Amino acid sequence: MKQKIFSTIFIIIMSFMVLFIMPNPSLAVTSNREYTIQSYDINMTVNEDNTFYITENITAYFNVSKHGIYRKIPLRNSIVRTDGTTSSNRAKITDIEVSEKYTTYNQNGYKVIQIGDANQTFTGEHSYTITYKYDIGKDPLKNADELYFNLIGEEWDTSISNVSFRITMPKSFDDSLLGFSSGNIGSTDSSNVTYSIDGNTIIGNTINTLDAGQALTVRLTLPEGYFIGTSSNIDVFSIFVIVLCIISVIAGYVLWRKYGKDEPVVETVEFYPPKGYNSAEVGFLYNGSADTKGIISLLIYLANKGYLKIEEIEEEGIFSKSKSFRITKIKDYKGNNEYERIFLEGLFKNSRAGSVNMTKAKEIMKEAKRQGEKIDLRDALEMSIDNVENKDSVTETDLYDSFYVTLDRIKSKMNTKRNKNKIFESSAKGKGKYVIYMIIAIIILITAKPVLEYGGIETLILALLFPRNRFYCVDRKYYRCNKNT
Repeated sequence: MKQKIFSTIFIIIMSFMVLFIMPNPSLAVTSNREYTIQSYDINMTVNEDNTFYITENITAYFNVSKHGIYRKIPLRNSIVRTDGTTSSNRAKITDIEVSEKYTTYNQNGYKVIQIGDANQTFTGEHSYTITYKYDIGKDPLKNADELYFNLIGEEWDTSISNVSFRITMPKSFDDSLLGFSSGNIGSTDSSNVTYSIDGNTIIGNTINTLDAGQALTVRLTLPEGYFIGTSSNIDVFSIFVIVLCIISVIAGYVLWRKYGKDEPVVETVEFYPPKGYNSAEVGFLYNGSADTKGIISLLIYLANKGYLKIEEIEEEGIFSKSKSFRITKIKDYKGNNEYERIFLEGLFKNSRAGSVNMTKAKEIMKEAKRQGEKIDLRDALEMSIDNVENKDSVTETDLYDSFYVTLDRIKSKMNTKRNKNKIFESSAKGKGKYVIYMIIAIIILITAKPVLEYGGIETLILALLFPRNRFYCVDRKYYRCNKNT
């Protein structure tokens, strides 16, 4: 049974890995000949607070009938400079406006603008105008500021011709520190870009067509303090998570101080168990729950009380003799301890000689309920056994595969919530679960947002199951023709 369960879990985990982690050929950046971008004009105004107002005029040519296009804008930027240094930042995208019907959502670390109407298709040439505010946040450099931005991302799945751009800076800058690059990821080639500077405005264009997967990047090093009043881009949700974490730590410490910190224990020498408690009950008090080992100790306890005798015997085997034991009943139980009575009666009761009567067990439970008493199913089944044989002595063979029923019955009776409330302080009992709930909530909160933004909803389950590995899977086919808008 266990092997079957483990096999099922393994199959489920492998299925997740195949569906969500293994590379998907459909996500590769390949040239899409179903449509092309005939012109791509970018008008970008850079503000003093390091935010950009961007207008994009895109003219697409559809070779086959399509509803529209997808435009994906990165929520995270990774910067690799010519000197080998790297950094990354998170961005906010707001004030989106599109000349066509559109919807937006976050996916795989991108703000997706799905442009098009499900009731309308296009063939041939069609133009789109997209405007938005791009807040790139604080500049990561310590001794300088910089403008580092992909005017065209490397994720387009088709060729882009006639790229033009106009970048308006808020203040003057050193044009000797300005540079462009185009081509595949990591390229520093600037030969495909021509530009001129008019005051604080940079005007330029590409000479040749950008192939699928190629990008156009602007780099401009600026003096420290060029950008002022930049945002940290910490949203309300992130602030809420931080505050919740602090509150949870404080609450956990208060709970520990009040309920979890034990007072110093003064050791006492005790040669006998507390008066009125047998060995099984002492074990329950010490461990907080009853176990089979503690209940079996009643055998020695009852022998010391004179109810039974234990002696070593030899049992004849087919080829050899083996050491065993015989337990002989000396007298019937005369005490008032329920656990001792059940143990002694079960010890000398040969239940295998009788049979369980399920109908009788149900009647016993119903009758007990009418009398205002409660009898669990295990007790009812034992009481329903017909033709029970009582013996005066038993051996290991007699008890094998039968006496465990009696042990389980005693264990269930001792490990009731009512009994545990007698030995644990009610104000402290169960407080640990609240700390566990807080930990689980924090893990979910700090995991869900970045995974949903940068990895997609399909990776959330894996990120929660395996918190040491964050599956920020990246869809390489970011911009594709919209067939099913």
